[in-house]
Amino acid sequence: MYDFALLASLFLFLGACIAYARHPAASFVHPATLYLAFHGFVFVFRPLVARLYDFDFVYRLYGFEPGKMDRVTVLAGASLAMVTFLAVSLRIADGAPVPVPAEEPRRLRRVLAGPILAATALVAPLGIAAQIANWQRRAYDFDSMITDAATGVQANVEGNGWFTDSALMLAPVAVMLVWLARYRGWSWAFFALFAVLQAGTGGRAPIIYALLALAVLYLVENRRRWFDWRVAMLAVVGAVSFQTIVLDRGGMVRELVGGERGSGYVAGRTLDPLEHMDFANMEYFEYIVWAVPARTGSWDYFANNLQIFTEPVPRAIWKDKPYGSPVQHFQLWDYGTPIGMTASIPGMGWMSFGWLGIIVQAGFFAALYGGLYSRLLVRRGGSLERLAYALLIGTAIIVFRDGTLLTFLRLLPFYLGPLVLVWLALRVTRRRTLPLADSSGLAPSAVSLPGPGDRRRALASRAQAPAPRRR
Repeated sequence: MYDFALLASLFLFLGACIAYARHPAASFVHPATLYLAFHGFVFVFRPLVARLYDFDFVYRLYGFEPGKMDRVTVLAGASLAMVTFLAVSLRIADGAPVPVPAEEPRRLRRVLAGPILAATALVAPLGIAAQIANWQRRAYDFDSMITDAATGVQANVEGNGWFTDSALMLAPVAVMLVWLARYRGWSWAFFALFAVLQAGTGGRAPIIYALLALAVLYLVENRRRWFDWRVAMLAVVGAVSFQTIVLDRGGMVRELVGGERGSGYVAGRTLDPLEHMDFANMEYFEYIVWAVPARTGSWDYFANNLQIFTEPVPRAIWKDKPYGSPVQHFQLWDYGTPIGMTASIPGMGWMSFGWLGIIVQAGFFAALYGGLYSRLLVRRGGSLERLAYALLIGTAIIVFRDGTLLTFLRLLPFYLGPLVLVWLALRVTRRRTLPLADSSGLAPSAVSLPGPGDRRRALASRAQAPAPRRR
């Protein structure tokens, strides 16, 4: 029965890919493409490998054994999420990006050069300092994060989480600097610095985020729907970097620059191919289906989203801040040891309200990313909007993996914050931006960021204009 479900999941995925490829909006930069890539790897290809090698690492670690119906439910639930995401995202984002005049990116780079460099000067020192602190914690096996024994939720008990996460801002800054220099070789110097610092901490997600954002930005700016050889190189670099960091959590990088290697990670020597926890969303989903609601006796009813209201407050200020959501209907840690679990969109949907929860969860994120695509690439479609879209869509893979609104909102200030600083610099200096392409792809004659003086002059000009002659 499970083998049949594996084949059915494979054929459904292939059919969805073929149908999607024929859609006029289909391209690498569309949110549906990224979800298909995530689903295809995590819930189609890897389960086949798991069946071949009989993966059991996560089962032993978590202390559970899913039944056949649990496994079939996971495959069916993941496929339901895929179909829902495709249907909703293509309904909302059903067109190709609006073409931009060839001269607009060049003019925008001239306008944004000063603000981007100013934002870099402001953000980079803070991000580098935070990353060095993160590096030292990893090298000396010290972590400011603890895991609450009752809930399994990680919490920062030393320092400030906002400072720790400010290292994430190096990723969008690196993306903007490469874009500003038109992807020239020397422009990757800061990107290389960011990548080395990030790799030394053992973290992979910001590097993958930055590479994905650059790939999207390059393709949409050059009006290409699918792959380019440069994008293919970025994909190879991303895959190699991810696998290298996974093996020893950045120990080799720290050792190369003369630092402490710290404790290693031996998954590459003790586990079967792809069995390590970085890709184990299938097993995490199986744990959720195994536990909810059969053992918990209740659904979560989307209460996990309430954490977005408590998360921004530092624990140093709120001593009794709850671990996780302030409203919790059950604790998954009462039934096993789900350490390091990321639920994914279908997993979080099932935990919230079963099959209906999967539809709601997948539909919500499809509407979120589809709405960003429609507004920034189709309805507005200027070069500044393209830059914003690249920085936002880069979060998609991380959000798909975690499956929570909290992840998106947690990343937003750090991954979009530097661009907001650039925009504020434009507002303060009243610098004129480029014409923004309208829905027809033709730019209006003038679009600016007006200040109070501009509005006063416009009102005075209209007041002095002669009244129209009546016929």
